[in-house]
Amino acid sequence: MPPDGPLLIVSPHPDDEILGAGGLIHTWKNLGRSVTVISVTDGEAAYPQWRRLGQIRREELREALHVLSDHPVLVVRLGIPDGRVADYGSKLRSAIYSLLDPGTTVLVPYEHDGHPDHEAAGRVCIESARAHGFTLARYPIWAWRHADPQVFRHAQWGKFSLPDTARAAKASALQCFSSQLFPYKRTPVVPDHAMAHYTRPYEAFLL
Repeated sequence: MPPDGPLLIVSPHPDDEILGAGGLIHTWKNLGRSVTVISVTDGEAAYPQWRRLGQIRREELREALHVLSDHPVLVVRLGIPDGRVADYGSKLRSAIYSLLDPGTTVLVPYEHDGHPDHEAAGRVCIESARAHGFTLARYPIWAWRHADPQVFRHAQWGKFSLPDTARAAKASALQCFSSQLFPYKRTPVVPDHAMAHYTRPYEAFLL
């Protein structure tokens, strides 16, 4: 359980915040606490030939957050080009600093997640936490599917158990990302077999 303060979630692409922490978002909002999402990119490069994909994914995120909670979640969109987060570290860093309140817990991508945007965002956030001393936890996305389990052998983990209501809300929110789950004659970014990692009765964070 994070400290009883605000949550600030750094999400490289629309859906990462739900995959990694959707149940926690649901729980936190139901407790009346503040949740802010920094939406780093619009995820427009997932299918480069698909025009308007960035706009579609922003709309999917809005719908998913509404499914998670009737209480609004603040989304701060940075508009950094998908695939180029490493080139905009100062912009991400400035956004984090501007949104930090006392007692904020910052959830960030795992810095060895296997996706360049996730890794770049994770590194920026870790450096910022060291410089400013805020509480930080890292969520894996791609690493659940591709990392060698031995990498995590000595890692320190935090496990956030999800009540049935939070687990159901997260599962429903994930279905809002049809561009990633049901991409119509394209290989899904998140195939059915991978969803098992994101629909467990808990969420796990590297501390």
